[in-house]
Amino acid sequence: MKAFRSGLFLLLIALGLFGYIALFDRGKQSTEERLRTEKQIFRFKSQDVSWLRIAGPDHSVTLEKKDNHWKIIAPIQAEADDAAVDRVLTELEFLESERTIPAKEAGGSDARKQWGLASPSLTVEFRAGKESQGICVGRPTAVHDLLYARSEQDPNGPVYLVNAAVVDRLRKTVDDLRNRVVFGFDSLFVERCGVVQQAGNAPLSVEVVRHGTKWQLVKPLTARADPTKVDEWLSSLTTLRVRKFISDDGAALNAYGLASPSDQIWIEEKRETPKEERLLIGSPVPGDPGEVYAKKVSRSTVFTLPAETVKQLSRGFLGSVRDRHVLPSFSVAEVSRFQVEQNGKNLNFTKRGQDWTVDGAGYKGIVDRERVEAFLRSLRSLETKSFVQDVPSDLHSLGLDHPQGEVDLETVEAGGNAAGPVRLFLGRSEKDGTYVKNSLEPFVYQVDSAWLQDLPRDAWQWKGLEVVQIEPKDVREVKLSFSTGSVTIRTGPDGRVLLNGAEPEGAAAPQVKAAIDRVCRLRAVRWLGPVRPEFGLSKPEAIFTIQAARPAVIRVGAVLPDGSRAAQVEGETLAFALGAAEFQGLSELLPAATKPAAPGHN
Repeated sequence: MKAFRSGLFLLLIALGLFGYIALFDRGKQSTEERLRTEKQIFRFKSQDVSWLRIAGPDHSVTLEKKDNHWKIIAPIQAEADDAAVDRVLTELEFLESERTIPAKEAGGSDARKQWGLASPSLTVEFRAGKESQGICVGRPTAVHDLLYARSEQDPNGPVYLVNAAVVDRLRKTVDDLRNRVVFGFDSLFVERCGVVQQAGNAPLSVEVVRHGTKWQLVKPLTARADPTKVDEWLSSLTTLRVRKFISDDGAALNAYGLASPSDQIWIEEKRETPKEERLLIGSPVPGDPGEVYAKKVSRSTVFTLPAETVKQLSRGFLGSVRDRHVLPSFSVAEVSRFQVEQNGKNLNFTKRGQDWTVDGAGYKGIVDRERVEAFLRSLRSLETKSFVQDVPSDLHSLGLDHPQGEVDLETVEAGGNAAGPVRLFLGRSEKDGTYVKNSLEPFVYQVDSAWLQDLPRDAWQWKGLEVVQIEPKDVREVKLSFSTGSVTIRTGPDGRVLLNGAEPEGAAAPQVKAAIDRVCRLRAVRWLGPVRPEFGLSKPEAIFTIQAARPAVIRVGAVLPDGSRAAQVEGETLAFALGAAEFQGLSELLPAATKPAAPGHN
């Protein structure tokens, strides 16, 4: 009981101490906030400001907020950069006086004139609600990087000493606050877009059109457009920014090369009323070839843009957005059948439920689904290195009049309807690549010849690598016969395991278990195809016999160049490569089985 009272007493002390600390911190924080608030010159919320004017000795800019956006209304009419204006207002809202000189101590007009407040270097006025406020900034003080300042509305009021760095962030010109965004569209609503390139006397027009989630190239030819590349191009337009503003009167366009622009970039949005934005590209800026003149058709302002970016967006448009995939897009999951014809061999792959089967010379049965789907993904992502011909004129020279190979693809749509088949014809191979063409389009492509290595050449090539699949608990006996001796492992109903008639001891026990697991889960390194004499399987160097509900006999023959060994399951026509580690692991059991028994062991 005494211990309980002591513990309760300590708990009360801890709670009291915690409460005191919390109260002290809250009071300290409240004091800091109060002092900071007292130093603030203005009392307003930046989001309540609807009018703003910033003026210096030789410039001024006036802005007004309409429909929650800022607009420059003097000395020009232009869109403002909302974020830039908001930053100015935030600086004003939290502008502090590092020291305040009361009005009665500030002296008369002569002192204020001496401080530069009669002819201020910066004047900022704003309207929050119905109240107008402002500040005039004079010359720097002698120390501490501060500036003299006073209220715009009260010339004879107190004088503030404000931070010079903060004031510098308030010194904004028209160009500082102008909206530099060139295109202001929403890419989700863009239905058409393109470029016009002035090439000699005849301009080249490139245009793409949206069809649902897909894009179609309609000028200068009809072809697939890559939706990802089109979206990237549109995204690049939305990030394009004005470098310099040159003129706002829209006159003398010839001087900027804009009367006959070299390029045009345009988009069209589909809304209640279709809306087009078109950008004209003029000549390079004299003395600065890294910039070009530009102008929106809908506005009179002339400005400059980075020349290289504009070149990529305009001159690189066709090469960028044209779909380089050799086959129209398809879903691997929707492929129901495909056929590969090459070197006189015909391999038919068919999807049955979740499995894939093959029917071809040398093998007919289930194949590895992962390898099939990897090939289909490779086929789907196959891209051309170059567009050889858009209108084929000589298929013979390209080896496509009588293709050297062919891949036929059939898909089933989500509703179960069979889509039209598409064929990929394989033509002549050269050092630069292989010519190919699909059956749905006239275009001839050239692809990397290395892709041909992905094509299956034999029906057994994609057969699953699982050679033996037996549950270890179902095994009655395993016999491993080598040229130097043999090992017999027997398992009884009670779970006892005998190695050559005796219970294994020491390190031999886990070796025996590992051997059973290894031989019951035997995997091939790869398939070798039909048995050949050089595999040495007619006179094997080892034979593994498994007695189970589904018995199996594996014959192991010659060593292959990579260190693996040729092997075959009796009754099968195909040979496979057995890994060197697998063979070594099984052969290591032989010394353990022939090891002399320990003294006194029966």
